Amino acid sequence: MKKIFILLILTISCSDQNSPTDLMSEEQMVDFLLDINIINSSRAYRNNSDLNYYNIKDTFLYKKHNIDSIQFVNSNSYYSSKPKKYLKIYSQLQKKMRSIKDSIEIELNKETREIKDSLSLIN
Repeated sequence: MKKIFILLILTISCSDQNSPTDLMSEEQMVDFLLDINIINSSRAYRNNSDLNYYNIKDTFLYKKHNIDSIQFVNSNSYYSSKPKKYLKIYSQLQKKMRSIKDSIEIELNKETREIKDSLSLIN
């Protein structure tokens, strides 16, 4: 009986009881972190386009994802304390970023071919 009681206490203490009540889902975390990465990357690069992301305020980002900063901090703390879940989130984030990169490269290659073709017609 004593062993069962100790096992029960260990099971309860190791459960996810300390997870925040307003926890973001893993997919929400991936989407939010993707936007953060895009914005932070573009802040280091300024161009003449109207599509500059460097001037996007964090408050806009929170509104877009229907969260607040405390919810993100709590969720980030929770997931970072669970390495397997956090790794899964960042793995999904990496896949999305790779997909975006690949689609950009396809478009750039297409435009480059079109420019080369138009230049070859001139010569």
